[in-house]
Amino acid sequence: MAPCQIRCWEVADGTVVLLQLSLLLCQLLHMKLTTSLANGISEQHTEELIDVLKIPRDILESTAPGLRVAYQRYLACIKVVSDHNTMDKNRTWPIAKATKKEIVMVFVSSSAWYENYSNFDKIADFPAMQSWLAEDEDSPTDLDLWGFERDYYTFLDLKRWLKEKKEKRKGKGKGKGKSKEEKGGKNEKAHEDKEKSILAAGEQSFPNITFDVFSKFILSNFGENITLSATLVILFSMIDNVDLLSLHARQQNAKLAGENNVDATAWIRLLARAIQEKIGMDSDDLFDDYEINEHTTQTGRSILLGTKLDEMAKLLKLYPFNQERKVFEAQLKPVSHASIDPVHIICPIAAECETRSCKGQALHVHTKVRDVPKARLIKGSKIFEHAYVVSGVCEKCKTLYSAEHEQAYDEKQGYYMVHLNSAKYLKVGKKLWVDRAFSQGVLNGIYSFHASAAAYMEYWNNSFGNGKEISRRQVWEAFIHESIRMVSAGSGVNFISLDGLSITALTEEAFARLGENGKICASHNHSCLECTQPYRETQDSLPNESATVKMVVIDGIVMGPQHCAYDNCSNTLVNHREGVFCDVHNQEFGARCRHQEMWHKYNLEHSLDYLNGARRMLCKPAENPPWNKNRGRRVQQPHDESDTNIPKRSHYFSASRYYCVETICAPCGAVIAWTKFVKSESTTNILKFLEDVFPDEELRPDYICIDKAYKLLRTAVANRSWVTVEVYIVHT
Repeated sequence: MAPCQIRCWEVADGTVVLLQLSLLLCQLLHMKLTTSLANGISEQHTEELIDVLKIPRDILESTAPGLRVAYQRYLACIKVVSDHNTMDKNRTWPIAKATKKEIVMVFVSSSAWYENYSNFDKIADFPAMQSWLAEDEDSPTDLDLWGFERDYYTFLDLKRWLKEKKEKRKGKGKGKGKSKEEKGGKNEKAHEDKEKSILAAGEQSFPNITFDVFSKFILSNFGENITLSATLVILFSMIDNVDLLSLHARQQNAKLAGENNVDATAWIRLLARAIQEKIGMDSDDLFDDYEINEHTTQTGRSILLGTKLDEMAKLLKLYPFNQERKVFEAQLKPVSHASIDPVHIICPIAAECETRSCKGQALHVHTKVRDVPKARLIKGSKIFEHAYVVSGVCEKCKTLYSAEHEQAYDEKQGYYMVHLNSAKYLKVGKKLWVDRAFSQGVLNGIYSFHASAAAYMEYWNNSFGNGKEISRRQVWEAFIHESIRMVSAGSGVNFISLDGLSITALTEEAFARLGENGKICASHNHSCLECTQPYRETQDSLPNESATVKMVVIDGIVMGPQHCAYDNCSNTLVNHREGVFCDVHNQEFGARCRHQEMWHKYNLEHSLDYLNGARRMLCKPAENPPWNKNRGRRVQQPHDESDTNIPKRSHYFSASRYYCVETICAPCGAVIAWTKFVKSESTTNILKFLEDVFPDEELRPDYICIDKAYKLLRTAVANRSWVTVEVYIVHT
């Protein structure tokens, strides 16, 4: 086997990403049974060894990554080698003699065994690692053992872990152990670090009082029937209005001549009045019965509640006046909610199995509790760093249930996924989940502002990132997943795809199944007051309610999406960034010489690295300014003209572009259908487009609004299509 050359890039955390992926890829390849044949063992001999030694085939054929799977394969190999030695010693070996190397190569290649699997021989002195690899019940967690968490660990991680342990035993490591006092002080240090981060953000900590003190204050100051919701409204109204509390405290304590001490200031009475309106009919529960009898007016109750809120502010330490020193301290800072952020567990939305044959079988946790992965979650505009992601499984039909999809197995198509329209969260990265408010914001933002994924990424990072940025690819995945669910919901179905598709393949699959060649299902039979009007014979006559008039607008947008550069081929590019051919023509012409002199000249005129290329980019499509060196060289096709006079290409240095995107819209602006015209917006192409969208004459519009009505009518008469009595073509 030829040695592999691996290029490595160091990232911020020091992890050699590409090397780990390469090792993982090698590990998966070595797990294949056919590798034994490639390493010098015949397939027949391999099958004989499997049958005689009773090697479990599920271990040999498993493609799951990670050290734990490799460790199970290692243990099975050690046991099989021991069984072989015993049978050979007792002279009961029934086939040709086999060496240890041949038995090992049934499981993995010899190079993988001695380079990677031999590291398991070194863990004999580390029972914690053995327990973790064996997945014992009392095994340490990933964080306790490794010091970090991942979806799975590789041999490179194991080698580093063994090296660190070896250095510590030799005294080269820092700190051989920590005392209980040091461990106890670790939590205090973490608390101090958290406080420092809160102060650095210009906030103050959440009130740190015991529940016993808080509950006694509530029961002694408010009515005995006060509800939990009313209590929380009061608490969070106090916390989120610290500026108002600062104003109240300053006016309550006179400082300068002419000022008076006021117990219930207008500030606190305003807050009390707002809380009463928020609680509504249950606001009487804020007072005892005798207080209600004594204070019958709204003003009196606002003053009484304001006094209670003043005492509560002092209890929560949201009172900036030092009563001992009689000094007004700094104005209150906003209260941080970090300590009361909820724990988020992203789990399936179905409570029981939805397979008809299972009849509502209960779902079980698919992942072991100690191995539940953590991910970053974005809810709206807020980021939560440690959200738990867990999936469920039906023990009967083995269907997997995730928060965004369901996974099942079919004998014909293999594993497939059902993308749930009702999903609350969407996975848009390896360790990033977002809620539907975020994904809908991405969809609406890109459509409303005509923005790209990169532009929306920059907007979101600048507005809400606070140092925790998202990538352009994650924004694009959120756009794709939300678009699929929006279109699927409009069609009344859940989109089904094969499992394990990339985002590009998923997009193509979704368009093939949901796109309907440009027809938008949600706009079928669309009608509203703007685009469908009652029929009138004359302007002054009363409308006939039994008949309506429907009109559509047809127009093209010259925007030029790219397609294959080969003549008369409009297939999708195999590489949209730098490619010029589709998959078929790229295999035929992609590796051919590009004529260096012409290629160099093309770069000079088109690349932004050169002056001529920059000048060309500054010009509009039909503009030829005097300073442009290429002035008059390029032939521009006039709008709405046929493609008969378009010159042929002299090279294939760049991809071809569609002439325009043609749309059929209702007068209100709702898009009914769209398509792409390759070379021109000819009347023949328009009529064919109309035939595809409106094959049924009964559903055709009464009026077609288009800027080339006369030409279209002439072509329709010549072709004898779309000239029925009910259809009229109007020139705009």
